[in-house]
Amino acid sequence: MTILAAVDGDYEEDEVVRTGFDLANAYDESLAALHVVSNAEFADRQDSTPDYYLDDAEEAARGLARRVTRGTLGGIGDTEFRGEVGPVAETVIDVAHEMDARYLVVGGRKRSPVGKALFGSKTQTLLMDADRPVVSVMRDDED
Repeated sequence: MTILAAVDGDYEEDEVVRTGFDLANAYDESLAALHVVSNAEFADRQDSTPDYYLDDAEEAARGLARRVTRGTLGGIGDTEFRGEVGPVAETVIDVAHEMDARYLVVGGRKRSPVGKALFGSKTQTLLMDADRPVVSVMRDDED
């Protein structure tokens, strides 16, 4: 089995990766880091760069997962890296299922009740819809 850490790329050092690494060591599992580019981000990039294709976006996402892991752990070890394009929460769940992940580690932001009501939450979708244990690493919203 695998511990899947879903990184958003907002941080060079990410507690999601650190927590995934700790779980992988505790359960003697492999670690995989995943970054998903949303369909909207992909479409925006395609509009501004005509020769930008799905393979390019997936490779860029894989590279981002690799950079965040290296920045967090100081190396990458035997970590597997995945880059995908699609609806973020659904794609993370699909990859976790495909990899038969033991745990899914995701990041979340603390938000006010109004913020929760007004804006959708990928973390909430993952917590509600994943068919395996989800570990949510919360951080303060910087806005």
